[in-house]
Amino acid sequence: MEPIVSDADVVSKKTKLAYSVGHVLNDLSASMWFSYLLVFYHRVVNFSNASAGYLLLIGQIADALATTFVGFESDRTRTGLFHYGRRKTWHLIGVVCVLGSFPFCFNVCIGCRYSDLWAQFIYYAMFIVVFQFGWSCSQITHLSMINELTHKDGERVALNSYRYAWTVVSNIFVYAMASVLLGVHNGDDKTDITPADAHIFRTLTFIVVGLGAVCMMVFHFGLKESELPAEETESRLQLSLTSSGRLKRMTWKCFLREKEFYQCAAIWMFTRVILNVTQVFLPLYIIDTISTLDRIFVAIAPLCSYVSGLIASFPMRAINKRLGRKITMIVGLTFIFSSTLLFWFIFQLKPLIPIEITLIVACVLLGIGTSTTNICSFSLTSDLIGLNTECGAFVYGIMSFADKLANGIAIAAIQQFNPCSANTTPKCQLYYRQILSFIPAGVAILTIAMTLSLWKANIGGNRHEILTSDRTKLSAYKSNLNDEDYNERTPLVA
Repeated sequence: MEPIVSDADVVSKKTKLAYSVGHVLNDLSASMWFSYLLVFYHRVVNFSNASAGYLLLIGQIADALATTFVGFESDRTRTGLFHYGRRKTWHLIGVVCVLGSFPFCFNVCIGCRYSDLWAQFIYYAMFIVVFQFGWSCSQITHLSMINELTHKDGERVALNSYRYAWTVVSNIFVYAMASVLLGVHNGDDKTDITPADAHIFRTLTFIVVGLGAVCMMVFHFGLKESELPAEETESRLQLSLTSSGRLKRMTWKCFLREKEFYQCAAIWMFTRVILNVTQVFLPLYIIDTISTLDRIFVAIAPLCSYVSGLIASFPMRAINKRLGRKITMIVGLTFIFSSTLLFWFIFQLKPLIPIEITLIVACVLLGIGTSTTNICSFSLTSDLIGLNTECGAFVYGIMSFADKLANGIAIAAIQQFNPCSANTTPKCQLYYRQILSFIPAGVAILTIAMTLSLWKANIGGNRHEILTSDRTKLSAYKSNLNDEDYNERTPLVA
């Protein structure tokens, strides 16, 4: 049976552009959140390492809980507020929450700057919870729209790639602005960040919120969400697949009974842990472990990582077409292994290679690896959902729940046992060196093992039925995924 794909499944360039910028506000704010939260709260606000870690944990728990709630409610919503669209309504709620709360997260405590630290902790925690709720609203609904905009595998992967490309561009923008702001500051200390730098983070936050708001207007004005009820949409999908087959209706309980659901969730979680742990502790590695570099490298190093990730995404089409998603994932993980080796042996290589060069090369390798693995994990999850968009937000919600909870617990635990004080010590230098080398490498090994467990799995398949001539008897049918539109080797970047 030949698949029948309607013209509506080919996403227009205008829709792709509008969709791709719909997560930019989240990407900009997340870049600041993971890269500079510990630096800001420990070195500017003067919280202890543990307290700064607990603030991040509070945010991650709030995000994890919100993703599950938003996933359920978004799937249950029919047409949204004033028929605005069920996904776009929740997305707009998230945008309002982020715009209203994020500027307070990276600013001095208004009206309580000189209050006790416990009072400031409560102040920041309240805004962080609102920010994380809004962030999850926008993230889950934006992801779940992919499978509703198109049912062609190649088009879905393209949307995932464009979305991630804008994520990379957003991070590049944040680090570029941070490098400018840190570089032009006329302070006495060129290697450390102090409370005197509070205005730098405030300015960067306002820039992030302003640019993010513009992109959100492009998304909401430029993208039209389907007004068809879920049942009618599913019926159209059944007809678009085969002339005589129909798609099984999936509930959230059905997804929970699939082994591949947990395997894809683990891969999603592992790849995000690698990305976020390196993103959080790279600035501290530069400040405390290396300690001799100008503080502008706090922005330049992650900037190089994301630029390399963006560049590496272009040839990935040919690589993935030849190797497939799973081998491409393993190739990306080898780049991550290489970067961890350089982070560990950076001082041993000093007689041969300047520390600055070794650091930049390590960040470039890390950027290539994290870009590859994250696009692969997004695409595997999209494959898992397939045409069953009735529970798309739930699936992405659970994936994000595991990701946020794992990251929050890991980073809080690292900060709890952090031996560093205000001054750099040999013990502190070794600590961040171990964190940036051993944790990404260990998690990469787990990711390889989980990828190998999916080697022969037909992700998202086995959900189709053939209607007999009398339309009374149903027999299970395995989808033929050798067709170009449903090929595991569909390019990651269209």
